[in-house]
Amino acid sequence: MRDFENMNPAAVTVHLLLTACITIFCMEPLLLGLSLLCAIAFFVLRNGSRHIGFHIAAIGMPVLFALLNPLWNQHGTTVLFFINQRAYTAEALFYGTVTGIRLAAVLYWFRSFSDLMTSEKLFYLFRYLSPKLALIFSMAVRNLTLFRQQMQKIRISQRAVGLYREGHLIDDIRGELRIFSILLTWALENGIITANSMSARGYGIGKRSSFTYFRWHTGDFILLLGTLLLSAAVIAGIASGVLDWQFYPVCQPADRSQLYYAVLAAYAILAALPLIHEGKETVTWKRLRSGI
Repeated sequence: MRDFENMNPAAVTVHLLLTACITIFCMEPLLLGLSLLCAIAFFVLRNGSRHIGFHIAAIGMPVLFALLNPLWNQHGTTVLFFINQRAYTAEALFYGTVTGIRLAAVLYWFRSFSDLMTSEKLFYLFRYLSPKLALIFSMAVRNLTLFRQQMQKIRISQRAVGLYREGHLIDDIRGELRIFSILLTWALENGIITANSMSARGYGIGKRSSFTYFRWHTGDFILLLGTLLLSAAVIAGIASGVLDWQFYPVCQPADRSQLYYAVLAAYAILAALPLIHEGKETVTWKRLRSGI
């Protein structure tokens, strides 16, 4: 039994990137809503109730964009009210909401990608393309957590020596700028040390072997093939204009044809593939335990 995290990194990467890229280049509200719901469900399924701050920031984006977009975008014919003689239109409000949903869905997909793809998996994916590029990617993934921990250590040290007072705006700004400067210097020095260390070990001279060998199983091929077929169907539908929405000057949805619903269904299955796989593994595990 293997959960989605332990499947072949190539199949997982293709699925997550195609799902996220379709979300980026489409503005159909129903498709974006499906993408966001599946992305949240998959993230919560893997992480539980953790990362509350990330949830608040991501889910708050549709609200933020809905409030801000009409302030500088006055397109649309349905005027709700005026702010300093600037029209606040329903079309701009709806467009901002859809844009925020798209951005939130993309953040969730790429956050899941960052959690799933360890440095060893990135080495496995890019070792043939460019060993140096693989090293950069793996360092970037590792440093996301490392920089956050180092920043917290620097902040605690700065407060311990009393270099700035808490609750004082000017001192807070100076303190954060000082922390950023220290962290930037530390990051550059750490990067140089890592580069020299890898060069001394002969990295990039010959073919690099992977510590972990990721085998291809039947489930990996099924995931990859299903992802490519469903993505091709959705991309073809987007290219043909089946999902085209008109937001200005009035909101006009795409034609509700059978092809429209077929494309939405294809994307719903694509986005739900990780959930389907995790659900199947959970059911299988419970069935095996009940048989003991």
